[in-house]
Amino acid sequence: MLLLPLAGCGGAKRAAVRSPYEREPIREVSEAQLKADGLLIDAVALQESGRTEQALDAYAALTREVPEAAAAWYEMGQLLLQRGWTDSALACAQRAVALQGENIWYLLSLAQVHGRRGDAKALAATWERIVGVQPEVLDYYYELSNAYITLGDIPRAVEALNRVERKIGVTEPVSMQKQRLWQAVGKEEKALKELETLAAAYPKEQRYNAVLAETHMRNGRPAKAKTYYDRILQAHPDDPYIHIQLAEYYKATGQPDKMDSELLQGFANPGLDSKSKLQLLQGFYTAEEFLGPRSATTFRLVDMAMAGCQDSAGLGAYYGNLLMLQHRYEEAVRWLELALQRDSSDYGLWERLLICLTEVPDSEAATGAYARRATALFPMHTLPHYLLAATAAAGERYEEALAALGEAEKWGFSNGYLEAETYALKADVLYHTGRYDEAWAAFDRCLSAGPDDVVVLNNYAYYLAEQGIRLADAEQMSRRTIEGQPENANHLDTYAWILHLMERDREALPYMQRAVELDPESGTFRRHLEAIKSRLP
Repeated sequence: MLLLPLAGCGGAKRAAVRSPYEREPIREVSEAQLKADGLLIDAVALQESGRTEQALDAYAALTREVPEAAAAWYEMGQLLLQRGWTDSALACAQRAVALQGENIWYLLSLAQVHGRRGDAKALAATWERIVGVQPEVLDYYYELSNAYITLGDIPRAVEALNRVERKIGVTEPVSMQKQRLWQAVGKEEKALKELETLAAAYPKEQRYNAVLAETHMRNGRPAKAKTYYDRILQAHPDDPYIHIQLAEYYKATGQPDKMDSELLQGFANPGLDSKSKLQLLQGFYTAEEFLGPRSATTFRLVDMAMAGCQDSAGLGAYYGNLLMLQHRYEEAVRWLELALQRDSSDYGLWERLLICLTEVPDSEAATGAYARRATALFPMHTLPHYLLAATAAAGERYEEALAALGEAEKWGFSNGYLEAETYALKADVLYHTGRYDEAWAAFDRCLSAGPDDVVVLNNYAYYLAEQGIRLADAEQMSRRTIEGQPENANHLDTYAWILHLMERDREALPYMQRAVELDPESGTFRRHLEAIKSRLP
């Protein structure tokens, strides 16, 4: 800083101004001094030209001839330190300082030697001398503090930083360093005091209050933490992160409803991007909470996070999966399609997309198209082959369906996955192509994999009845369906019709009447009822 002289009071005598042309007074120098200066110049020249060995000899000769030549001791010590001869360098540095104890360069050299030697006590003492010589240089106080840290004397390390603060006031780097030092030695109260001082000095800086709150939370003092969270909220109510911090506070203090409320407020703020919101969610809730007792809130938070998402494809798989878990299949399809545009190598995405499509009305064409693509990419997986067969069968493309089912059979059924469904579909396709014996075999194979599937039992029984064969077997299978689902109109109709074919119309009548009651719009059911009644007296 440039210091300007203050203007003198009126009448004061002005100091004489020295002329720039006035010569400096001549100082007489002794021959011994001239010789010593010449020897020093020669030694420095040797050093600067890279002839360090000769330079060392020259410095040594000079110190023998003129022992009080402090500059020679200093330079010789620096050369010796470069060579790693720390003991000799120390002796030279000490001699230079002994001769000129106020010379800052000699003192810095001595500190350098102590540091190289690992003498923490001597290093700290030297830095004390240095700050005494040049108390205005702040960097020296930091070095002094570091020296005391090395020595393990944390209180003195902190005091060195206090001396900086007394000169320039409270600053973040100094306060935070003191806070870390107190923490390192387990002095939490003193560490907190440093933070409180910093927060008081900069009341508009919310991060200091945040650090204080987090520190109190970490130390098991949530009530004190809440004080600082409230300060931040009052000063910055539109900051989304304060709501996240408060949510963490309420989570730690066992107040889940308030935690949810704060998260909802934070997520409503567009200042938080979608990816950050989702990362926060995964940290707040366990998987069990996320999908279980708190799912109503968590799914709402996810929806909020994805609103206006800038990375739709990247987060599509995550969001699509969650939508699927909520049975929001049509929405899930859109996000899973986006994810597949970015990465089509993940079979899990294909499988989830296909499953969702099966739950979306009028999606047979899309299901078939995606299933065909998936079979080309992942031929060893059963589901795409099965769904390709199902869509072909729905379009009465039976040979195409049988070919796809053959691929499913070829690759097998891991742990029975889709085994029963595959043979049920195959049986149905075979029946519609008139290959009845193969159809019965497929039905039997299906029931061996899933013996209690009432839909398969009903279809098998109905087809047997339609062909007028094995009516006893059909009756037994059909009876199992109505025992399992006594209010299913289709199953009641099948059972009643089989009894009719077996000429047991009196038994069939109540079942057929109930089927019509359940589905009065069915013309088939009414015709069956009339046929049964017509044979009764």
